[in-house]
Amino acid sequence: MTVRWLKLSLILFLLISAEACDKPTYSKEKATESIINLCKNEYHLDVSVKIIDSTLGVLIPIEGLVDQDLKLNREAGEKIEDVALSIHRVTMSSDSPLEIYTLVAKDTKSIGAEFVLTGNIYDVVRVRLLDISRGEYHKRILRDFRFNPAVAGEAKIQELFAALNNDADFIQNIKLLFYPIYSIGKSGSQKIDMIEILSKEISPQEALFYVKTREFYDPMPEFEAYRAIFPPGFSNEYLMLINMSMFASPIKEIVPKYFYSGTEIRQRNLQETFDQYRDQGYIGTDGFPKRKLALDWFLSQQIARRIKMLFAEDKKLSGRFVVNDSQGSSENKVFRFRFSISSNKPSTEDNQAIFSGILKVAAMVFHRYSFEDFKGIELSDERPGGEKIYLSRDDLEKFRRNQIKIKDLI
Repeated sequence: MTVRWLKLSLILFLLISAEACDKPTYSKEKATESIINLCKNEYHLDVSVKIIDSTLGVLIPIEGLVDQDLKLNREAGEKIEDVALSIHRVTMSSDSPLEIYTLVAKDTKSIGAEFVLTGNIYDVVRVRLLDISRGEYHKRILRDFRFNPAVAGEAKIQELFAALNNDADFIQNIKLLFYPIYSIGKSGSQKIDMIEILSKEISPQEALFYVKTREFYDPMPEFEAYRAIFPPGFSNEYLMLINMSMFASPIKEIVPKYFYSGTEIRQRNLQETFDQYRDQGYIGTDGFPKRKLALDWFLSQQIARRIKMLFAEDKKLSGRFVVNDSQGSSENKVFRFRFSISSNKPSTEDNQAIFSGILKVAAMVFHRYSFEDFKGIELSDERPGGEKIYLSRDDLEKFRRNQIKIKDLI
């Protein structure tokens, strides 16, 4: 844990010293305005605020969020601390029925770089009342310091179309992917206007884009008849997959709507394909939550992160296991956790230790939140040949009470 994270945790905890009052200082109607004014008047910071149902989103643009080592710099950290404290002051003294908040600091210099802080407002109340410890409160906050694949990917796609329209040298080898104008048009006559772009995060590093365009060209003499099918200014579509782990060339795949099968021109339903993918991201390209963030989603993310903490901090486990991945989700009142945990010293007892540890974490979190609005929990070991188990809510509680043993489940 770095000094910066510890300091940020401390400033968030300072809310326990906030004064209590019987009458809310900030009304529901003025919560948005109150946060903006508090940041402006007391800290000289310009923020934007958006409320979606019971979810509060706060955005602060920061020039130079990261330093040369791609770490949060000191000045940016102090601004985030000031905005976080403002959020807590308002929500603690407001009658607005808010449940989850997000604080997004976006780097105005490094496209896509952002720090996201997500918390449960009731946890703020509990730590203030000393119902939970500072350490427990710290573990309940979701922190993400990342390059948003949708934001960075959109910038890369805009660069790509600009390069096409300028006939840049490095773009020559991929022109034919933009069918049909580079196959039937005169060289240098092509122009593509991007009229709409939609995105979905399909993994922490990947974003899928659905791009609509209007395209212009002059056909080569032998393709003059194609004007009837593709008149200049016709509409076209593309699916583009961006993977930010491929730093040199993050555009991983381009799929055009139209293609030549060898005998005829055919087309794909790209909108239908795009709709089949689930958006795993929760912060939009505008820096605000994409939707209302519910408590079950928040708990699924918190448990997934606590799994990593467990195997990193527990002395009995940290020397034996390495968490390669841990992902959580909640759908139809079932919590699902997918994980890949490797063993440094493989033994026949590894599975019991791994599954037992994860179940203990999940049961503890649900118990501490008094959360019962779910049917069960599913654990999936994503390694080749890995096991999958399911426990009902009642069985999970029995496991927490040592009434069911892990050896009975695996």
